[in-house]
Amino acid sequence: MPRKCDIMADIVTGFYVDKVVSGLTELACNVSARGKLNLTDIHHHAENFFAGLLNIIFNIKLHNANLEEPNAEGIDLIDEEAQIVIQVSSICTKHKIDYSLEELKGRYAGYQFKFLPIITGSAKAQINNTYNVPEGIDFDPKRDILDIPTLSRVLANDATGKAEETYDYLKKNLTTAFSVGVRLTSGLEYVIKELSKDGIKDDDFDATDFRIEAKIAFNNLDYGKSIVNEYASQYYKVSRIYEEYSKQGQYKSKAVLQKLHNIYLRNKSLCSGDQLFMRIEKEICSSVDVSNMPDNFTQEELDMFVDILMVHAFMECQIFEKPV
Repeated sequence: MPRKCDIMADIVTGFYVDKVVSGLTELACNVSARGKLNLTDIHHHAENFFAGLLNIIFNIKLHNANLEEPNAEGIDLIDEEAQIVIQVSSICTKHKIDYSLEELKGRYAGYQFKFLPIITGSAKAQINNTYNVPEGIDFDPKRDILDIPTLSRVLANDATGKAEETYDYLKKNLTTAFSVGVRLTSGLEYVIKELSKDGIKDDDFDATDFRIEAKIAFNNLDYGKSIVNEYASQYYKVSRIYEEYSKQGQYKSKAVLQKLHNIYLRNKSLCSGDQLFMRIEKEICSSVDVSNMPDNFTQEELDMFVDILMVHAFMECQIFEKPV
């Protein structure tokens, strides 16, 4: 029978592992959303972040290879002492992994190669593939594709307290995924509840694909472009909030998107471009009853919540026109 102290240790470890998974998933969603806009600044941050993270989890000494050799081919992180090289990527396909392995040929003989996809949901399909591993390179996809579930299993099975240390590292380095994220979620939920009060009508939304950059240019947005660029990374956070409501039988996403769509339709004959964008912002803000807003949110924060929901609606194509 397991001892009580062992059971408590497992519970504590599970708590920290859950927090780590949530933080990494938040980062992965941000990378994915910003990648759609060709905003790659977060990728550089992710390389440095994951060097520190993996050093804790695996007790190694990775550093960013691109600081010594910009755009080092095939790798982003390296530990010369342990002879480990790692590619950090926002793409996880067989072609991408084979390409990274090919770049190692003749240069890193004796090294172990690991591939770290900083997106969700695509790594599982790659672990059973056969790869073109260069002679002298050690790579086992079942062991060396370091997706979020793999990292969480390593932490869950560790008995040295690394889960708590990793959680502390994330708190210091991913503030948007923790304390700031909690406040952001709370504010978004309140504004969503306010905007969804009118209910849902039977409107059909156009769900065909389009390019975000082309849509920005087509609608002649400059100020609007800056808002989309700033908050596109929050697209998946808004989507997850809507999904949680849906699980409770509350279909607020359609109600909110419909309301923003109707505000857009009312105003688009009056102005266009950035003037229209700002006019929609103003009308949405005026639709929110701030008298019962929790957590002493400021007007600046309310403006941010509205902008995030507008960007989500923009990416869902419920406001502004698709390029033709």
